[in-house]
Amino acid sequence: MDLFLAICEALGLGLAAGLGGPLAWLFIAVMAGLQAGIDPRGTDSAFIGEIWFIGLLLVANVLELLRPNPRDRNRRRVAVAVAAVFGAVFGSAALAAEGESTTIGFLIGGLAGIGAALVASDLLSGAQARIEAGPEAGSAVTLGLILGAAGVLVAVLALFLPPSSLLVAGLLAALVISRRRKADQKYQGLRILR
Repeated sequence: MDLFLAICEALGLGLAAGLGGPLAWLFIAVMAGLQAGIDPRGTDSAFIGEIWFIGLLLVANVLELLRPNPRDRNRRRVAVAVAAVFGAVFGSAALAAEGESTTIGFLIGGLAGIGAALVASDLLSGAQARIEAGPEAGSAVTLGLILGAAGVLVAVLALFLPPSSLLVAGLLAALVISRRRKADQKYQGLRILR
């Protein structure tokens, strides 16, 4: 794999880590353990495929399901920070597995993790607000599971079709821009009512 593909994989794994949270982290670690799509053996990142690390991520998944309120600002900040760390770890592992400098992967994965985690956090917060405001079906937990599954899908694409990570990054950017426009239109509509 050349450097471009390794960078795309690092980007995708960072996005998956931020978007999918613990479910995506667990999937990536299991794939590393199986040496499927990513093989960090013999690198400083080899721990991501080890049983003890996979066990920790399994516990993180159980705790995530028990999380009471995704709108809590402190939890959101912690979730974004942790997503950045996991994005950086998985991003650097992607480049290390190819014998490249892990610094680039660390930065790309970390930044992608932050960006995707902010999008996921925004979606969860909006869903929770709608649920609290009215008798709508569904829950933030359901959306959390959907985001987890989306993170796993992004990880699959990153591991087996690395350039697709660029498309995923573009789609997430388009989602952010669309949500900002809607928020600005709503705010402008409220200003007119004054």
